Amino acid sequence: MTQTAIIVGAGLGGLAAARALESAGWHVRVLEAAPEVRAMGAGISITSNGLEALDELGVGDAVRERAVKARPEGVFTDQGSRLQQGFAHESSAVHAIHRGTLLEILRDGREVETGMRVVGAADGSSGRPSVTIEHGAADPDSRDARAERQARADRSLGIKVGRRLQRALEPGDEPIDRRAERRATKRQVRSAAESRFETLEADLIVGADGIDSAVRKALWPKAATDYSGATCWYGVLQAESDSPSGARQYLGRGAEFGMVPIDGGRVYWWGMAHARMGRRAPDELEAARERFDTWAPEVRDHIAATPQASITRRDLHWLATPLKSFHRPGVVLLGDAAHAMLPTLGQGGNLTLEDAATLGILLADHPLEQALRAYDSERIRRTDRFKQLSHRLAHTTTETRSPVLVAARNGAYNLMPAMLAEIAGDWMLHWRSPRAKR
Repeated sequence: MTQTAIIVGAGLGGLAAARALESAGWHVRVLEAAPEVRAMGAGISITSNGLEALDELGVGDAVRERAVKARPEGVFTDQGSRLQQGFAHESSAVHAIHRGTLLEILRDGREVETGMRVVGAADGSSGRPSVTIEHGAADPDSRDARAERQARADRSLGIKVGRRLQRALEPGDEPIDRRAERRATKRQVRSAAESRFETLEADLIVGADGIDSAVRKALWPKAATDYSGATCWYGVLQAESDSPSGARQYLGRGAEFGMVPIDGGRVYWWGMAHARMGRRAPDELEAARERFDTWAPEVRDHIAATPQASITRRDLHWLATPLKSFHRPGVVLLGDAAHAMLPTLGQGGNLTLEDAATLGILLADHPLEQALRAYDSERIRRTDRFKQLSHRLAHTTTETRSPVLVAARNGAYNLMPAMLAEIAGDWMLHWRSPRAKR
């Protein structure tokens, strides 16, 4: 009998996992909380490890055809002075692509069940693994969704509903039978809950629902995320005359800026800066311009030329609690749900692709629980190493604000030969799939 899987989340990890599990012979359902599949963020740089994972998923060539292949052009100061030369070897080239394009390739017409917000999960320790979905839930990315989630957390389901129903049942001036009323209220509350929530079962639940994963919160309740101390603006625009042909990184006081060409003749840029959590501006494009208004001319030009509609901003959090295991009986986490990290190394998406490819290969070769144990062995140490390194690297960029420390950091970049950095990067990114290890 074909085994069944429910994948929670239709982002990069969820769609990659769907391909991997179907290749392993599984029947897959993909659930997405939003009313449509959306590409959060802007661009993504696929490094050699991510490209190998995409090859395992069967879409490596499709990504190569549409992405822009280019080697990193180097590291610069915020005023445009070169700190480190660009990389020379072909192995260091990245394939940069819009996240929406990559999702389109991974999805390839696949049906995704949208508007299916998962609010709970159960592992297979006392029955079949399952998720609980809420019908009619608000779009999780809408303006009032955060307030709604906080209100839900602040009240116990049934108490407030019961009181409301109780008031509706008041029969005016006639005597009230309180016992009958309480029975009616309980029945109506139970009926309302049953119509509002639905439980779906499968042989395997895959939590690919991001840093705020409902699956992780249900089964790993002590795992906590933490604010990094930095916020990030993202933008996409048509290439300018001074746009780079490869990836560039600029380092300043308490901030960094980067840009890379992507498909469609476009440029993707990001600007990270030290900031208090939760700060927002009525005009985020203007806020980004103000934050980088003294930087190199090409930085200012690219921000100014960015269409307002393509600007996004988000505070940067990471999963500070290391997970000792990425699985429970019949449940597994991947991507940001398992190891959300800061974007300072640009490896969050690439490691997610590795996760999906690894999971699919192991499920094709081993019984379920054996495959999940092997998945832990393959993924925990590697992803935690990148997560910790990304966090430490943030201290040299967005957390470095003293002029003395900025000068020391810049001097260190000047002293490190580009070839040494390139060799270290190639060694660090090297990934072999479980299939290649046989």
